[in-house]
Amino acid sequence: MIVTRKTDLQGTVRDAEGPGWTSLRLLVKSDGMGFSMTETKVMPGAVLRLHYKHHIEACYCIGGAGEVTEVDSGAVHRIEPGVLYAPDAHDRHELRVIGAAPLHLICVFSPALQGDEVHDPDGSYAPS
Repeated sequence: MIVTRKTDLQGTVRDAEGPGWTSLRLLVKSDGMGFSMTETKVMPGAVLRLHYKHHIEACYCIGGAGEVTEVDSGAVHRIEPGVLYAPDAHDRHELRVIGAAPLHLICVFSPALQGDEVHDPDGSYAPS
């Protein structure tokens, strides 16, 4: 059984950050679950251009508000607490925060992240 306390991970290699975001890696590849889980915050004013070429992702919003835009179609989806979005076909997408509060997400990635990744210039993570 894996029992993890957020406070034990903060300030470690599993507490990743990049321009406009922070991501606490709650479960990672070395945990052996086959997927990873993160607690991610996207900061007000941030616009993240993402393209997970090597992973699929599902994000569940627990706080804040934002929009996710499907780059190829231009479709825009409102993200707020209780909304899940999942770029299930390696969709290029843009995530934008609306308002003064961070967008607070719980995210699952498959395959699992190593735990210390930051986005490549094209918005992806390297293959796990």
